[in-house]
Amino acid sequence: MLLAVSLPYCPTQVVASSPDTALTGSPNQTQDRVAGKPGHFNGPQALLLDVRINTRKLADVIRVEKLADGRLILPVEAWLEARLRPVGEKLALPDGNQGYALDAVPGLQYQLDSGRLALDITAPAEAFEASALDQARGGEAPPNPAPPGFYFNYNLTGTRSGSNGLSYGAFVEAVAFNGWGSLVLNGLMRGDDKQRRLIRTDTYWQTDLPGSMETLVLGDAIGTGGAWSRPARFGGIRWARNFALRPGYFTFPLPSLSGSAALPSTVDVLINNQRQQSQTVAPGPFAITNVPVVTGAGEVNLVVRDLLGVETLVTQSYYTSPRLLAEGLSDFSFEAGWLRENFASQSLDYGAGFAAGTWRQGFNGALTGEARLELQLHRQAAGLELAGLLGHFAVGRAAAAFARADGELGGHYLLGLERRSLGGSGSLQGEHFDRGYVQFGALPHEIRPRDRFTAGFGMPLLLGVSAGVSYISQSNWDGDPFQLATANLGFSLPWNMYLNAFASKQLNEDNGWSGGLNLILPLGAQRSVSASSNRATDGRLTNALLASQSVSQGPGLGWRVRISDDANQQLQAGGTLNSDYGQVTADFNLGNNDTALRLGANGSIGWLQGLPFTTRNIGHGSFAVVKVGDIKDVPVYRSNQIAATTNSSGLALVPNLLPYQKNRITIEPGELPFDVEIKGVKAMALPYARSGVLVEFPVRRSRNALVVLHQANGKPVPGGAQVTVTPSGLKFTVAKRGQVYLTDLESNNRIAVQWRDGRCDLAIPLPAGGPAEPRIGPLTCGDPR
Repeated sequence: MLLAVSLPYCPTQVVASSPDTALTGSPNQTQDRVAGKPGHFNGPQALLLDVRINTRKLADVIRVEKLADGRLILPVEAWLEARLRPVGEKLALPDGNQGYALDAVPGLQYQLDSGRLALDITAPAEAFEASALDQARGGEAPPNPAPPGFYFNYNLTGTRSGSNGLSYGAFVEAVAFNGWGSLVLNGLMRGDDKQRRLIRTDTYWQTDLPGSMETLVLGDAIGTGGAWSRPARFGGIRWARNFALRPGYFTFPLPSLSGSAALPSTVDVLINNQRQQSQTVAPGPFAITNVPVVTGAGEVNLVVRDLLGVETLVTQSYYTSPRLLAEGLSDFSFEAGWLRENFASQSLDYGAGFAAGTWRQGFNGALTGEARLELQLHRQAAGLELAGLLGHFAVGRAAAAFARADGELGGHYLLGLERRSLGGSGSLQGEHFDRGYVQFGALPHEIRPRDRFTAGFGMPLLLGVSAGVSYISQSNWDGDPFQLATANLGFSLPWNMYLNAFASKQLNEDNGWSGGLNLILPLGAQRSVSASSNRATDGRLTNALLASQSVSQGPGLGWRVRISDDANQQLQAGGTLNSDYGQVTADFNLGNNDTALRLGANGSIGWLQGLPFTTRNIGHGSFAVVKVGDIKDVPVYRSNQIAATTNSSGLALVPNLLPYQKNRITIEPGELPFDVEIKGVKAMALPYARSGVLVEFPVRRSRNALVVLHQANGKPVPGGAQVTVTPSGLKFTVAKRGQVYLTDLESNNRIAVQWRDGRCDLAIPLPAGGPAEPRIGPLTCGDPR
């Protein structure tokens, strides 16, 4: 690299040589050459020079001190501007500053041209300060505050069957929210001609903290099982890490790359030969940390291209897994309460109390540990898990846990291996349970497993062909063993067709195998036709043909028709109708033994920011109330698709927003009235889950008027007269013929008109429903002075 540095003027002696004098190389050589020239000063000198380092010129003229022994000293300020690493002793300069000797830098060369008052420095990349480019771990910005509101989700069904008569059901969920969180109450109702039951399912308060990625739940919740236990429903309290509150956040270790550049350069990062990003780096060593990659095995290429077009390639293999946490990152869940029993069949059936805690910690980029403790009156358990990288090949994991329950003591042991790559992915896992090991939340007569083994592998075979196999085996202490093997093949065919073949066999049973073929032919973006043939374990074949059209995200109709040689399902048909207010479904089945018709409706009813609404089911999602001034019939777009239209108050509901993510909401200026003042037509909504946000566009009507003003003698108010409007306070100037164009008026206005020979005050009312820009006058404007 080449570096040029400029030094400011100094009143001390400056040595000038003849134009052909150049000083190059070691200090002794430089000193000898200067001494041999007449007119040169052999003692310490102050040189005011333009300095270049690897062809880059420093901003100012630099004062360089030349010592008696020939060494050149650059002041600290120039050293910092050039980003050179300080080497050697810091030397005091005659002007009171400090500096470093260039000759102390290994590999650095310089050339002093006293005739041009220039110093050219060539330094290796290692001579510069290192730079770090952290790509961070992603994630969205904090969500918008949620104003108070509420909504009800409902899902209603009714079925008429020839053999079972009429049955119906309903699931209703009430959600009230504000800036502190959401209160959720839900339940279901089931009934028929003989009985009716109403069952409460969940009731809880949830507060999400996206900044720290934590969630607090008070009430009914589902815990975590960790590496060796299992989750369970309970009522109580749960405080846990929740990485889903920051979508796009990489929790697993990300690879880092390093390189060096002697000149300012451009760095391209390629992941599996696909360019992901490009950025510039300063001269010197550099490191790019937290490079975002997909999980599994892969390769990162770093292409460094300097100003001269010279390219350098750095290649690094990596392996990442979601089972690992980045160094220093933690995941946890602390739960306490009472285990839920007979969920969805009993409203208030809570059993034994418990407390449990799980903590995962990323020790480094290759090792993650987990500890879990479970405490109950009649059962206690504790265990550990370690998961780590095995080179760049796979992730291995091992866990061990011990439980004591009612005097029984037993262990649970686990070993696993996982690999993901573009060439194939698979996993192996084996578990052993001691006879005395009782699982968390176990029922009184639950079968206790003894040994369990699972294996699976999938890979692409040829162009457009993929295959997969899996196997599971489990033996029990007090029950029959179970073994199941499955295999599937997938074929990508012309015209976007896809053929899938699959088979499975329960190895410890005497019955036969099951399998089938399924051919899918897409007919555009929403329609498709498929044919299938399936074999049951008893050898019975069932053939079917299905045609369908998926329902669009906005208002629209979806349908499906299926015919089959199954005597009980000879004809099936269904339809789904989406509207701005909800969704309606209908399904029909015709068979030899039974004919059934099912009708359903689902959606949401709610209120936010003065807008009552009905819409399609919000579920666990989010929504926005959009305000476009007070303008009616304005289309509102979400991700360039029409999502809603404003009502008479300028309000519209936009459903189906993604929680904790940026949802782009826009309006089109060309679809607004001409008398509208527009200050913005784009907004980003970042809502909390199970809540809504207000998106208000800075749009309002600007009522304008052309007013003609005459004096009492009938002559126009002279041009240049000043008009002040109340209440806006805006000032305008009268033009020719007494005309003045007033903007930003309200329904009732007053104007004060003043000119050299007179003044007046007038009322300017603008009735509602009048023209957008009326012509008013001529109005008589007072008496002349």
